[in-house]
Amino acid sequence: MLAALIASLLLLPAGDIQVAPQELRVRLVELINTDRKAAGLGPVEYSDELSEAANAHCREMLEGNYASHWNREGWKPYLRYAAAGIRDVTSENIHALWSTDFREGQLDDAVAEGHRGFMEEQPPNDGHRKSVLGERHTHVGIGIAHNHRGLRLIEVFGGRYAELDPLPIRAKLKDDLSVSGRLLRSSGKVLGIAVYYEPLPQTMNRAELRSTSSYALPREEHWERPRLEMARYVDGSQGTVRIAGQSFQVPLNFWKGKPGVYTVAVWIDPGGKPSFVGAMTSILVEQ
Repeated sequence: MLAALIASLLLLPAGDIQVAPQELRVRLVELINTDRKAAGLGPVEYSDELSEAANAHCREMLEGNYASHWNREGWKPYLRYAAAGIRDVTSENIHALWSTDFREGQLDDAVAEGHRGFMEEQPPNDGHRKSVLGERHTHVGIGIAHNHRGLRLIEVFGGRYAELDPLPIRAKLKDDLSVSGRLLRSSGKVLGIAVYYEPLPQTMNRAELRSTSSYALPREEHWERPRLEMARYVDGSQGTVRIAGQSFQVPLNFWKGKPGVYTVAVWIDPGGKPSFVGAMTSILVEQ
């Protein structure tokens, strides 16, 4: 039955794709904050920047008749958001409604139903619900695109605890770049700068996109630690991250020595609580 439905959808033209009005997106944010309040969490603030980037991916998914955290270039969410100039730590929820006769009048109910589906998840398969109720989230973007094929909905949550100075989305291995920025809150300090590595993405066809599921940062990482002027770490090094008040700076080390995606994460020590990532960006590095 599902295979027959998908086959019929493939024969339909994409048609005029529309994005939802901001009023609907704001109502969804209110619903999200109601759920967060019920869980004893603070509200998240609506972000135009996150919403614009989410809308762009919703449109592409509808145009390509797929649903995935990856785009057709094979970019994971954190690379997509970095390309949009966003340096928040992001967590993305996606809902897709497949229909051969979706009407605009169904939009409000379909969006609310998609969010309810996230919140009704049960452990251990409750990743979307955990995303909505993330303790460290400060902002949220809402992407909604629809046409006769159905609906694509994105809730993308952002954590904004540090401000990173802009870096190019593309670079060469030989480029001399540095990571710099500042903490946005005084209750915490820079624990270190982690640089994660993964191979360059490859374009993906519809079947490959539909086979994807959840995503995560790669396991390969390299740490840069705060510089010690009068002492040394256990391994004898003094660290490389220079800190002055709330500001920090370190040379960007493409430590793998080969092309790939290098994702920079600013780890924060809040003191007495688990450390967390306070800002992030990614760079496509070529030879």
